[in-house]
Amino acid sequence: LVAAAHWPVLKAQALSLDDDAFVTYNPLVGHPSWTSVGRFFQEVLHPSTVRGYYLPLSMTSLMVDVAAGGSASDLTAFHRTGLSLHVLNVVLVFLLLYRLFGALVPATIVALLFGLHPLTVEPVAWIGERKTLLATFFVLAGVLAHLEHVRRGSPRWRIAGVLLFVLGLLSKPTVVMLPLLLLLLDAWPLRRLGWGTVREKWPYFLLALVSGAITMVSHERSASIVPMTAADYLNWPVRAGYLLVFYLVKIVWPVNLTSVYPPPEPFELLNPVVALGLAAAVVLTLLLAGGARRRPGPLVGWLWFVIAITPTLGLVQYSWVVASDKYVYFPAVGLLLVLAAGIGALWDGRRPPRTAGRIVVLLAAILLLAAEARGVRATLRPWATTLSLFQYMEKLAPKSPALHNELGILMLNQSAPESGIQHLRRALELQPAFPEAHYNLGLALAGRGETDGAIEHLRMAAALRPTDPDAAYSLGMALRLAGRGEEAEQQFRRALQLEPRSVSAYAQMGSVLALRGEPGEASRQFRQAIALEPRDADLRFKLGSALVLAGRPKEAASELREAVRLKPDWAEALNALAWLLATTPDETLRAPEEALEFAREASKLTGDKDPEILDTVAAAQAAVGRFDEAAATAHRAADLASAAHAEGLARLIRDRARLFERRGVYIDLPSASSVRPL
Repeated sequence: LVAAAHWPVLKAQALSLDDDAFVTYNPLVGHPSWTSVGRFFQEVLHPSTVRGYYLPLSMTSLMVDVAAGGSASDLTAFHRTGLSLHVLNVVLVFLLLYRLFGALVPATIVALLFGLHPLTVEPVAWIGERKTLLATFFVLAGVLAHLEHVRRGSPRWRIAGVLLFVLGLLSKPTVVMLPLLLLLLDAWPLRRLGWGTVREKWPYFLLALVSGAITMVSHERSASIVPMTAADYLNWPVRAGYLLVFYLVKIVWPVNLTSVYPPPEPFELLNPVVALGLAAAVVLTLLLAGGARRRPGPLVGWLWFVIAITPTLGLVQYSWVVASDKYVYFPAVGLLLVLAAGIGALWDGRRPPRTAGRIVVLLAAILLLAAEARGVRATLRPWATTLSLFQYMEKLAPKSPALHNELGILMLNQSAPESGIQHLRRALELQPAFPEAHYNLGLALAGRGETDGAIEHLRMAAALRPTDPDAAYSLGMALRLAGRGEEAEQQFRRALQLEPRSVSAYAQMGSVLALRGEPGEASRQFRQAIALEPRDADLRFKLGSALVLAGRPKEAASELREAVRLKPDWAEALNALAWLLATTPDETLRAPEEALEFAREASKLTGDKDPEILDTVAAAQAAVGRFDEAAATAHRAADLASAAHAEGLARLIRDRARLFERRGVYIDLPSASSVRPL
């Protein structure tokens, strides 16, 4: 039933927030290998591919889906795994409730109420939320192992529970509160709470502390944590109380569900909505505490919900998201405990007529489950495409700068630059110090040739994110486009300080230095890039060109040959190699016949209509003694250059044509004009 209700998710093609970091642009996920797995597990305190959490199991799971055929253009493999995990979690919820209360039908009803609830759509449909599904799976299995340990007293089950908790933490560290949740179960319904049961949880508490420390350090190093003031700490209980009631309302009445909920403004006690939420949370807690002596179950279930959801209530501000459906997925188990106990009491009530009571329970359950299934289908509709998803979210949260930023990117990618730039500017109106929006707007303006505006926004992005190598690199590119080479060089050097393995930054540094007349230093930069990407033909070509300028033709020829070997149908590389072999003053390197072969192949690839390549053909023809052909080819090349309004090039070629008519061979001396642009 759960699979049937969620089945349309297999056709959903929406990529949500952060999915680019988890899948689309994640090189380790996109290239499945044991090396990727090793990186996921080894990068504990400074994850390099996903900023923030240390969650190697979730990343490995996504990588396996890529190996099974999943990609940004076909999300079926990801959704197949996600839906399977959700179904397994529903089964685990059923087993947990059945083991705790021993009532088959109530456990089935409550497990289905969980599995078919519309709030479960988000973690199932959101690719990046694999971590929520996987962590819940391991932790629920760990709770069942704990119950087996309690029932049998076997140390093997205790060890299994601890190991499953480890796997849960490696999937998503927000399940860190499990030790306290197990103590709640010991209080009710197991009724075994005591100092002995507290002491036996020491492995869980130790793992929780270690995981918490790793999470804080890794997030601070790779994504930063927003520092909180004393006022923030004082206001946190107010926000937490409001959010608890907000989530309860969404559970009871799941309409207008979205991944980004606009926070109340102001998010303070002076706001009547916030004050009412806090008051409701306090009153509910007091009422449950007052009745706990006679009926402890409701208070335990409520405390489970509160404790489990606490890591997402903003005490540590690691995300701009205030509230999200996915945060409820695991904490809801606490409410399910209360619901299962209540339905079980109605189902097995001692007062007659028992049959009539069971019929009422079944009918109510069927109606509610049908409504939930319908809600699941409705909630899934916006997930059809990325654009439909973000347009839906923006409709519910029109003042969210993050959504306008994402919509701006989407519009730019769909060749709607005006709309994209409009959304990015709107994001900055709502949040002027929004580094991602400045960065994306800078790239958009650079793409339209508005370099001054691009530099302004990219400079802001680099200032707001001083540890972001991409911001420094993109600012360098914009400065280079504006002809400000020295400033561009500074930014490329900054990018390399932040990311020493940036091939692009090394390549751009080399180009800037070569154009500034420092070919030797440029060559060193290109060699650094090639050491990281030895099979990059473009880098080989640039190194060869720089070596020509540096007066090292033999090394240049070697690099150009390698560029041609790596990319045999690249006319520009063929032409550069042919020009060098035909015109070099180094007698030991000159190879006219080979040069003519390379030049003709390059000309063929361009339809014999490129004047620069035909100029090379002419030089090679003259080098092998075919002067009449060389002169004719040169005149044709000059005519093509004139037709393209390249009069400077046309004059140079005509000068060479006259040399060929006099039976002369052209010998080139290395200069900035003798190599193609870097």
